[in-house]
Amino acid sequence: MATKRMPTGLVIRDRSIKIWFMYRGKRCWESLPLKPTTANIRHATKLREEICTRIAIGVFDYAEFFPDSKRAEETERSPTFREMAEAWLATVNQLSHSTLSRYRSMLNSHVLPKIGDMPIDRIQYSTLAGLLATLDCSAKTRNNIATVIRQPFVLALRDGRIKDNLAQHLANAKVQKEPPDPFTLEEAEAILGYLKNEPVFHNYFELAFFSGMRTSELIALTWQDIDFQRQCVCVNKASVAGKLKSTKTHSYRDIELNSRALEALRRQWQRTGLANGYVFINPKTGSPFENDKVPWRPWQHAIKIAGVRYRKPYNTRHTFATLNLMAGANPMWVARQMGHSTMKMLLENYSRWIDLADKQREKSKIEQLFDGKCANSVPKNTEMKISIGYLSDISWWRRGLPYFEFNLLIYIKSHFPTLEKLPQKLPHNRLVGCFCPAVLAVFQAFFQCRGNSPHLQHGG
Repeated sequence: MATKRMPTGLVIRDRSIKIWFMYRGKRCWESLPLKPTTANIRHATKLREEICTRIAIGVFDYAEFFPDSKRAEETERSPTFREMAEAWLATVNQLSHSTLSRYRSMLNSHVLPKIGDMPIDRIQYSTLAGLLATLDCSAKTRNNIATVIRQPFVLALRDGRIKDNLAQHLANAKVQKEPPDPFTLEEAEAILGYLKNEPVFHNYFELAFFSGMRTSELIALTWQDIDFQRQCVCVNKASVAGKLKSTKTHSYRDIELNSRALEALRRQWQRTGLANGYVFINPKTGSPFENDKVPWRPWQHAIKIAGVRYRKPYNTRHTFATLNLMAGANPMWVARQMGHSTMKMLLENYSRWIDLADKQREKSKIEQLFDGKCANSVPKNTEMKISIGYLSDISWWRRGLPYFEFNLLIYIKSHFPTLEKLPQKLPHNRLVGCFCPAVLAVFQAFFQCRGNSPHLQHGG
């Protein structure tokens, strides 16, 4: 006679019914105080189905169904912070390999030794705040550590392991972003000069200085990305920890190559171009660079020999930006070259050099005027009359000109000490002075900005 097959999850043991189900990754067995009759087997089947349904939707309470079970106490034990941290790291597959490695390193070094074995529902806010307060690190690193503390608590709250996420109250420290510290053109040339004995690294850093590419983009560059005819590079990938990924902004961009960058690539073509693979190959291993650690040593050596103040290789990117901005390049063009997602980042990081470039550009205009007209056109100490007889009838005169007049006199006296008999105050209806054409031009520009074009004539 054939044995009747039992429903899934049910077993007859010692004239009783046992059921099993998967809960939190473990197979759980529980005995039911029921004789193995047909009716009781049907009841046990429905009970197991209800348990499995509750587990699936996340509302199963072990103690509610099996209050006397030892497993109820074990399964309802609050997980440790270490367990929740591991569970969190297992769910963040959208993070890059380098970011994930950095988070794990922070946990292992700063967090787990102190609170790793503590049940997560028993960790108090004061414990977390005290942990952060004892850290001897930068504000940025502290904020990153606070992040790896918060996230396991977020997961525990969503899993119903805790009722309140105390870690959410951990405030980030204010981070004062370090300003760019670029090299001057003279410093860049000095460094490159000492790298000429190592052609691969010379080409590598010359391209870095004059293209503005990130380190991860440089080592991921292939010859298929180079278009010598159009004189541009398509930046479409980055290499981080030996793995290719998308660029930092997850977008492609074309970099227009200047003569220095082109020359560096043409020299490198003689070395690796025929292979049609990566542009830069480790000369010792014959393999692509996995990170910037290989070029680091020759970089340190070259800086030391050149007598240049040490800065990281990444500052070559800052150098490219500042050199272009100081040369008068359009900030929007520079932002596109560097792969900034918005103009905001460029303005925040390089506003100092943009302002300086504007000041120098505008100053050069007046200096050209000095060199052209003041030196060649007009004899020294020639008297000039400025006839502006209508000023008293113009309303804006009473609003702004006296202040302008006062500051202009200060400027003239400080920059033209040879001029004599400058009036202490210019009359409202007629300005008469011993001004050269350059000063007249200042007046002219001022009135044009106001929307007026007074007649300025020579006198004397």
